[in-house]
Amino acid sequence: MMAEPAPLQQSLGGRRVLITGGAGAVGRAVARRMAGEGARVLVTDRTAVDLQRVVEDIGGDAVQAIVADLSSSADVTRVFEAVDEDFGGLDILVACAGVGSGPLLEMDEAGWRNVIETNLVSYVACTQQALKRMKAAGSRDGMVILVGSISVHIKAVGESVYNASKGGVASFAETLRKELIDEQIRLTLIEPGAIASSLQPFTAEERSRLVDDYQLLPPEQVAEAILFATTRPPGVDVVTLRIEPLRQKIF
Repeated sequence: MMAEPAPLQQSLGGRRVLITGGAGAVGRAVARRMAGEGARVLVTDRTAVDLQRVVEDIGGDAVQAIVADLSSSADVTRVFEAVDEDFGGLDILVACAGVGSGPLLEMDEAGWRNVIETNLVSYVACTQQALKRMKAAGSRDGMVILVGSISVHIKAVGESVYNASKGGVASFAETLRKELIDEQIRLTLIEPGAIASSLQPFTAEERSRLVDDYQLLPPEQVAEAILFATTRPPGVDVVTLRIEPLRQKIF
């Protein structure tokens, strides 16, 4: 008899997921898709009103929310206390919290520090806390998804501070992935191009037009890339996934 073929993907049913930046365009889309696949989802972001909209949009009991500023170590601790209380552990971390920035010489110290702490430091802090829980539970199928940016390859003028943060995420992800192989915990770096989100300096109508013209990615497509990585069966490692609109601006 021939052996049964290995499954092409694994189920998210019952998986415990934390999504940072959960009220943003990508975070909302990821939460919706994962909850729809049966995952238990906790979303966190800075604004209660926006998080409540996410919960109401998805509906049901699959999604919970907690307000937190992950540039604060105290708030990181509070989020993971909620993970322990509500989920009793964690299977998947999706880190996609982020803020944009301007040129360095147009920012004050508080501004550029906020970019680094939100876009990079929070990723390191949340990843460390997630891994502690995965290891403590003896997990052999934990996953960490870090959302970076293709901006680190383009290096556009005016994005020095933003690229410092996202370049740090890329190096962190690529190195930490190797450190986790023996633990059988997988780590994926997602590098999206320009996304139709509120970080873009356009009205909602203009963002929609740019999506139609293939200049901006629909957030749902980035969510699909994340879903692809998280549903690969054990032993299949999606190392880096770069996704961009057809007409990605490169300057």
